[in-house]
Amino acid sequence: MTNTKINKSFLIILLGILAALGPFTIDMYLPGFQRIAEDLYTDEQHVAFTLTSYFVGIAIGQLVYGPIVDKYGRKKPLLFGLSIYMLAALGCAFSVSIDMMIGMRFLQALGGCVGMVASAAIISDVYEIQARPRAFSYIMLVMGVAPLIAPSVGSFFVEHADWYYIFYFLSGFAFMVAMLIYFFLPETSQYIHSNKLKIKIIALDYYQILKNKTFLFYTLAGSIAMSILFAYISSASYVFLTLYKLDKTTFSILFAINASGLIIGSYVNGILTKKMDYIRIANFASVLLTIISFIVFLCAFLIENLAYQWIVGGLFSILFTIGFINPNATAASLSPFTGNSGSASALGGAMRMGVGAMVAAAIGLFQGNSSVTMFLTILVLAFLAMVFLIFSYKKAKPIAEK
Repeated sequence: MTNTKINKSFLIILLGILAALGPFTIDMYLPGFQRIAEDLYTDEQHVAFTLTSYFVGIAIGQLVYGPIVDKYGRKKPLLFGLSIYMLAALGCAFSVSIDMMIGMRFLQALGGCVGMVASAAIISDVYEIQARPRAFSYIMLVMGVAPLIAPSVGSFFVEHADWYYIFYFLSGFAFMVAMLIYFFLPETSQYIHSNKLKIKIIALDYYQILKNKTFLFYTLAGSIAMSILFAYISSASYVFLTLYKLDKTTFSILFAINASGLIIGSYVNGILTKKMDYIRIANFASVLLTIISFIVFLCAFLIENLAYQWIVGGLFSILFTIGFINPNATAASLSPFTGNSGSASALGGAMRMGVGAMVAAAIGLFQGNSSVTMFLTILVLAFLAMVFLIFSYKKAKPIAEK
C-alpha cells in the first residue's frame, strides 16, 4: 500500500538517520579502544569482545523484533527499542569493568536493532513494490555518511574529552531520533495483529517465510553480496596498516574513499530504478562485480608488491557495484509480504548478519601475507551472488515481476 500522508523525502532522511545509528555505534568508539582498556584495567583484545557482543545482540534482537513490529506496529517498538538503547549507552559510559561494558553493548544492540527491522517494514508499508529499491538506495545513501564521519567524531571525543563522552553522544543522538519519531512519524502499518505472541506461532511464521523461494534466494544473494563488505572491513586494516605500513591518517582517508563508492553506487541505483527494472539492474551489477573482482584478484596474484592505489581503485569499484545489488535484492526478498513484512525483514537481517559474521571469521582464520586472500574471498562471494541472483530471476521472481 502507499501512504500519501507522509512526506517521503522527510521519511527517507529519518529512516536513514535511524539506520545510521548502527554504523555510528560500531565505528565511533573504535578510536577509544586503548583508553577504554586502560580505564577498565584490561587489554584491547578484551575490549574487542564488546564489538562481538554487539553483533550477537543485533542478530538475536532482529528475530525478536520481527513479530513485535507486526503485532504492535512500527512506532511503539521503535520508541521502546530506542529507550533501551539510550539507557544501555549510558550504562556503557558508566561501566566499571569490561564485563559490565560487554553486557551493556549487548543491550545497546538489542535496543538499537529495532531500527533495522522497522525501517524495512516501513518502506514496505509506504512504497509500492517498484519504488522500494529506490527508497532503500536513498536510505543507504544517508546511512553511508556515518562511516565517513564516525571515526573522526570518536577521535575528537577521545582527544579532547574522554572515551565515555562517545556514549553520552550516542545516547543523546538516539534521544533526538526518538523525538523525531514520536512527533513526526505516524503509524504506517495497516496489518497490526491481534493474536498473542507465542514461540510456536513465531517459529512457524519464520518457517513459512523461509519456505518462500523469492525471499530465500534474494536474501541469500543480498547476504552474500553484502558479506563482501564484511570481508573488506575485516581485511582493510591488516592490508593497509600492516602490509603496506600506511599511517592511520592515510588509512582513514582511503577508508572514506572506498566507503564513498558504496554511497555513490546507492545514489546512482536510486536514479536508475526510476526508469529501469530493478532486478535487471541487480543482475547486471552482479556480473560486473564478478568481472571486476576477477581482474583485481588477478592483478594482486600476478603482480608482486602491487601499489596500494590500485587496490583502493579495485575496492572502490567493487563497493560501487554492491550499491546496486543490496537495495534491490532486499526489496525483491520482501516483495511477497504485507502483514508479516516485519518478521520477513527481521529474518533477512539476521541471515545477512550471520553470513557476514562467518565471512569475517573465515578471513581472520585464513589471512595471508598479501592482499590475495581478501580478493580471492571477494571473487568467490561475487560469483556466488551472481549465480543466486540469476537463478532467482529465473525461478523465483519478485511479486511485481510475475
